[in-house]
Order: sequence, then C-alpha cells, then structure tokens
Amino acid sequence: MVPRTLLVVDDDPTLEGRVQDVLPVCRIVAAGGVADALEAVRAHRPPVVALSVDLARLHPPQDGDGSGDGLDALSLILGVAPSIKVIALAPRDQRVLAVRAVARGAHEVCGKPIDAQELAGVVQRAFQRADLELEGRRLAIGDAPPTLRVLRDETERRALLDSLARSGGNLSATARLLGVSRPTLYSLLRQHGIRAE
Repeated sequence: MVPRTLLVVDDDPTLEGRVQDVLPVCRIVAAGGVADALEAVRAHRPPVVALSVDLARLHPPQDGDGSGDGLDALSLILGVAPSIKVIALAPRDQRVLAVRAVARGAHEVCGKPIDAQELAGVVQRAFQRADLELEGRRLAIGDAPPTLRVLRDETERRALLDSLARSGGNLSATARLLGVSRPTLYSLLRQHGIRAE
C-alpha cells in the first residue's frame, strides 16, 4: 500500500513525531512556515494538511503586508490547491479561532493539545472525503468506468430505440414488445428524451 501524504504545518518541531506516532500509515511532510508549506503543497500534492492556526506569526511579514498568521496560511494553501482538506489545529479554549478557520475553508477542526484518537479520526475522515471528491472529478471528466446506473440508462435507451424501430414507431406495439404499459412507455420516452412520431 502506498502511504498517504499528510502535510503538517507548525513551528513546533516535536509535532511531526507525535503525528507520525498516531498515524504510522501516513507519510508525514513537515513545514514550519507559510513559504515552506506552499512549497510542500506544490511539491508533494498532499490531499490533507494539518495546520496550526493559533500561531501569531508563521513567517515574517513580507513587504509590510502584515500577513503570516495561521488563518492567512489557511487561505494561501487553499488558494494554491482548493481541493486540499485542511484540518485546523486550534487550542480547545479558542472557539472563535476554530470558527474563523472553518469560515476560511477548513475541512474540520482538531483541538490542541492533540488527542491521538481524535486526530486519527479527523485525518481518516479528511482522506475519505478527498478520495470521494477525486472519484467524483474523475467521473465528471470520464476518467473512470461508468457506474451501474449509467450502464442501465444506456441499455434502457437502446432497448427503447430498438423497439420503436421494430414496431415502425407504433407506440402500442412498442409497449407490447417491451412488456410495459403505454403510460410507462410515455414516461420512459420522456426520461430519455426520445420523441416518438
């Protein structure tokens, strides 16, 4: 099994080891600041990021812009990769910070100090959500096999068209060939956008 990549953004160097202990199946990439985090997002393309949002300053302000707190980092990461699931790590006694993180696009919030079981569950849910969204994008662009419903609809449409052709367009005869009532046939024709003339 290929390990899943989890980016951990925090200025505490011990956090990476604690997260690795809790999630041994993950490949942990650590970043201590915004610039490192953005570089790691581009280089490793992690589906999930655990970001400490309580940091007053993840990096010094650039050109006097005053940016650099954890919430700014959250916005910047999602600006670079909108599909990433960001888990905001926020102190349990700072509810307003957690609310602000969610308002800025955090997928979920995990309290600090970190509870191992809670973090493992939150990360697992984030990976599951990332997987579902990736599968949805693949289906939307035709990069995945069709679902059973799509196959059924295509088969049903072909059967309707074939029966209409065999009956010469006679709806009563088409309904008999398909073994359905005329009202059901009308409904199926509308559903598949088929005009019988």
